[in-house]
Amino acid sequence: MVSSYGTWGDAASLSLDSLSESGGHRYGDVAASVAIPQGGALAVEVRVWQSVASPDQYYVNVRSGAGAWSGAASLSLGSISESGEYRYGDVAVTVAIPEADAPASAPGGPGGDETTPTRTIVIEQPSTPTAEPEPEPTATPTPTSKAERRAAVAAALAERQAAAAVAREKRQAAGAEALAERQAAEAAARAERQAAAAAALAERQAAEAVAREKRQAAGAEALAERQAAQVEAKAERQGAAAAAALAQHHGAVAEAKEKRQAVEAEALAERQAAVAVARAEQQAAVAAAKAEQQAAAAEAKEKLQAAKAEAKAEFQAAKAAAKAEQQAKAERQAAVAAAKAKQQAAVAAAKAEQQEAKAAAKAEQQAAKAAAKAARQAAKAAAKAEQQEAKAAAKAEQQAAKAAAKAEQQAAKAAAKAERQAAKAARQAAKAAAKAEQQSTNVDSGIDDGAPAAP
Repeated sequence: MVSSYGTWGDAASLSLDSLSESGGHRYGDVAASVAIPQGGALAVEVRVWQSVASPDQYYVNVRSGAGAWSGAASLSLGSISESGEYRYGDVAVTVAIPEADAPASAPGGPGGDETTPTRTIVIEQPSTPTAEPEPEPTATPTPTSKAERRAAVAAALAERQAAAAVAREKRQAAGAEALAERQAAEAAARAERQAAAAAALAERQAAEAVAREKRQAAGAEALAERQAAQVEAKAERQGAAAAAALAQHHGAVAEAKEKRQAVEAEALAERQAAVAVARAEQQAAVAAAKAEQQAAAAEAKEKLQAAKAEAKAEFQAAKAAAKAEQQAKAERQAAVAAAKAKQQAAVAAAKAEQQEAKAAAKAEQQAAKAAAKAARQAAKAAAKAEQQEAKAAAKAEQQAAKAAAKAEQQAAKAAAKAERQAAKAARQAAKAAAKAEQQSTNVDSGIDDGAPAAP
C-alpha cells in the first residue's frame, strides 16, 4: 500500500474468515500505515470484502484511526505477476483524516453510502511489481604482475560461470515449482468442476423425481375428484328420477286427491328450497346451516302434517271408506318409495364419501412413497457426489505431491550440478593460480616463457 507521494510498504497477510450479518460477504481487516504531507505516517485500517455468491468480486473500505469508513471500492485481481505465482490489481481509495474527537462509524460494505471526507489522501497499488535493487559489486584489488592478472581473470571467469550456473539452476527450479503449482491448481480446479457438475446433476435428478411424483399425486387426486363427482351426479340423477316417479304417481290420483297433492307438492318444494338454503348455508358455516336446516325441516313437517290432515278430511268426506283405504295404501306405497329413494341416495352418498376417502388415502400414500423415494435418490446422489469429490481431492493431492517431489528432485539435481560446476571452476582457478605461480617463479629465476636462454 502506498500514498500518492509515498513509497511501497511491506506486503501484509489478510484472512477473510469473518461473515457479514446478511451472509452475502466474507471480510477481514488489516492495519497499515502511509506517509502524509505533514510528515510521519498515518495509521489506517483496511477492510477487504469478498462476495460469497461471486468469489471473484472484491471490495475495499479504508479508514484512519477512529475516523469514518470510506465507500466500498471494487477491486479486480486480473493481473498476474512475472513469476506467475500471484494475482494482483490496482484500486485508488480516498480515506478521511479524522478531526479530533471524531466519532467512529461502521463500514458501509459493498453498495454502502460514502461519507464526505474532510481531508483526504489516496492509497493505491502499483501497476507493476517493484524490482529488487541489484547488489553492489565488491571492490577487488588491482593485480600488479602478469601472473596475478591471469589468476584474477581466471578466478573472475570461474565466479561468473558458477554464478551463471546457480542462477540458471534457480530459474529452472522456480519454473519447475511454478509448473507444479499450476498443475496442482488445475487439478484442484478440475476436481471442483467435476464435484460441482456431480452435485448439479444430483440436484436435477432429485428435482425431476419430486416433480414426477407431484404430477402422479396430482393425477391421482384429480381421478379421485372425478370419481366422486360421477358418484354424486349419479346419486342426484337417482333422486331426481325417484322424485319424478313420485310426482307422476300423485298425478294419477283422483280429483279429490289433487288438492292434497298440490299441497304436498308445495310442501315438497318448500322442503327442497329449505334443503337448498340449508346446504348453501352449511358450506359457509356448518353449525348455523344445520340449525337452519332443522328449523326448515320442522316447519315443512308441520305443513306436511297439516296438509295431510286437511286432504284426509276432504277425501273422507268425498269418497267411501274403501276408496279411502285404497288411497291410504297408495300413500303408504308412495312413502315407502320415497323412503327407499332417500335411503338409496344416502347409501350412494356414503359410498361416494368412502371412495373419496380411499382415493385421498391412496394419494397420500403415493405422495409419501414418492417423497421417500426422492429423499433416498437425493441421499444416494449426495453420497455419490461426496465420493467423487473425495476421489478428485485425493487425486489432486497425489498429483500435487508427485509434482512437488519431482520439483524437489529437479532442484536437488540442479544444486548438485551447480556445486560440481563450482568445484570444477575452483579446480580450474587453482590450476591457473599454480601455473601463474610457476611462471612467476620462472621469471624470478631468469627464465621467461618463449625467450631464448642466456649463453
